[in-house]
Amino acid sequence: MPRSVLHILGTAQSEGTGIARIVAGLARGLTPKGYLVHACFLGRPGPLVAMLEAAGAYTVALDLPPGRSLSGAWRLWRELRRHKFSIIHQHAGGALITRIARWATGAKIVLHVHGRVIEAQGFNPVPIRVQNADIVIASSQAVAQYVTGSTPRVVYAGVRIPSHVPNRPALSGKRETTIGVGGRLAPIKGIPNLVRAFGLLHPEFPEARLEIAGEGPERGSIAQLVDELDLRNCVTLLGWKSDFASVLANWDIFVLPSLEESFGIAAVEAMAAGLPVVASDVGGLPEIVQDGETGWLVPAGDPGQLADRLRTLLLQPEKRVRMGIQGKNRARTHFSEDRMVAEFAEIYDELTQTTPGPS
Repeated sequence: MPRSVLHILGTAQSEGTGIARIVAGLARGLTPKGYLVHACFLGRPGPLVAMLEAAGAYTVALDLPPGRSLSGAWRLWRELRRHKFSIIHQHAGGALITRIARWATGAKIVLHVHGRVIEAQGFNPVPIRVQNADIVIASSQAVAQYVTGSTPRVVYAGVRIPSHVPNRPALSGKRETTIGVGGRLAPIKGIPNLVRAFGLLHPEFPEARLEIAGEGPERGSIAQLVDELDLRNCVTLLGWKSDFASVLANWDIFVLPSLEESFGIAAVEAMAAGLPVVASDVGGLPEIVQDGETGWLVPAGDPGQLADRLRTLLLQPEKRVRMGIQGKNRARTHFSEDRMVAEFAEIYDELTQTTPGPS
């Protein structure tokens, strides 16, 4: 008989897309392995509900009040009691959510740590204390080293690998070449540094274009910077795109200029699409990008060095194509959705074959 797994997530809005993509992959892949995937967003309904439902997960958004609310705790308790869950896979919420899940279900608890910073407090990593979980998962080695109270396993997020990705044409940067970035438009993503780097390149490569896919609080300031640098005719803000693969198909180079990045699933998706990736040398990004082989790693917050690496790829289209091919191969080998599903299925099997955890 299939065993039910409930994934507890935070926001169902577009800024939570990275984690939702992981759960969608598990929903698609775990059914043949004997697991039914459910998902519960703690926040209000949003576009990610439809994403997970399309992947086959029974999904609900509770719209709980912020903070430690008795009414919120009661509503979560009732939702947890609606089904018999074998495993609670917690991606969001603190220790109180973990305790409620344990008390309400008696299920095994998987605590998934996705980040190592508290953005409201800056971009410096902080210790992450975990407790009352049967197993802790870290999104990268960079995150795992900051986890205390338990020894985490590292499971990399996986993406769907296209069966066939045509190689990008080796066009010179003197012709129209598109540089792209995708993600939350938030300070931690460092996108203004990419705009400044592109501004340095524009006089030399007037036909090159920059496209920015995503939404967030920095959209207005990024648009203002584009205007200040007189880049309106060659920089486009695309907004949030639910079909990121179709956007990647139009790009030649992918950039992730983050000031901090615990993993970087967008970089993996770009590699799977055959793009060279230029990324900041922070967090988990060095675990994805092989410097000089699948792309380049550059110091965070340095538009000059970022521009230098982009200039190389614009001037040497053959290198761009070669790095894209190596990136596809690396994504297929290390970061596929099938590999991620297999690793989580093994973890779930271990948990369901052991005795119940502490209450």
